Amino acid sequence: MKKIIVLFSLCSISIIFAQVGPPPPSMPTKENEILINELIKVTEFENYFYSYCKNKVEQTAKENNWDDKKKQEIIKSINFERFKTNTIYNNFARNTKEDLEETITLLKKLNQKRNLSSTKLVVSNLMMQSNLEGYVKSLLRGDYIEKATQ
Repeated sequence: MKKIIVLFSLCSISIIFAQVGPPPPSMPTKENEILINELIKVTEFENYFYSYCKNKVEQTAKENNWDDKKKQEIIKSINFERFKTNTIYNNFARNTKEDLEETITLLKKLNQKRNLSSTKLVVSNLMMQSNLEGYVKSLLRGDYIEKATQ
């Protein structure tokens, strides 16, 4: 009987803890948030984000024969702030102040002679790219349309 109670208890505990969602995203310190915003500015990442999303919308609209109204509605729902908070801040939250400053300095130097936004170097990694792809999929489904018009 004791074995059954212990087994039941262990199963109950594992089920209870299995229901806990993923940990909240990491957020940078206020000082690092300023540096991350500088990194976004230096790389013109916001322009990259909007261009990437708009190109994906245009491509999907063409492939699926969307009317212009639907396409424009989805383009208007693109929101960099949502992506920045959930992905970019989370991605760089654990970087030290010094690492962020070095990255900014390097990218300023590398992008100095790149006059076109489309030629600017941006910082990305697998997690950021995966989140961007996930964002675009949600965007194309129209998940952000209502939020954009509020």
